[in-house]
Amino acid sequence: MEAWMWIIWLVIFVLAIIIETLGTDLVSIWFAAGALIALIISFTGSAWWIQLIVFAVVSLVSILCLRPLVHKYMRNSIVKTNIDTMIHSKGVMKEKYDLLHHGEVVVNGVTWTAIAQKEKDVLEQGDIVEVVGVTGNKLIVTFVAKGDK
Repeated sequence: MEAWMWIIWLVIFVLAIIIETLGTDLVSIWFAAGALIALIISFTGSAWWIQLIVFAVVSLVSILCLRPLVHKYMRNSIVKTNIDTMIHSKGVMKEKYDLLHHGEVVVNGVTWTAIAQKEKDVLEQGDIVEVVGVTGNKLIVTFVAKGDK
């Protein structure tokens, strides 16, 4: 059986690489690494169970140790958009918000549709609000203080 194990490891390696190229997240590359090392070990004439243990250990170590480092490196390339800078900005309600009406808020001189973070809140015209999120083209706001009408 050991004579044919290299074919199994080669098939697992190729399948893992193919699966990895089809996705956008690092999922099977770690198993490809384990299969590659097991493939190399198979040419030394090691028993099949030793190859299997090497495959499992290399795959597990790769997943547990390398995956977080690679994800951290890949996440650095995420660039925030202009809308992300709106979070924590303060604005003034231009139109009242309640359960029946979407309000309008002016933030940095631009008028946006606004909805309250807590659905049952009532935000009056002139209230000062803080942007806590964005959904579509609406700002999710929360009450900060009473303002001038």
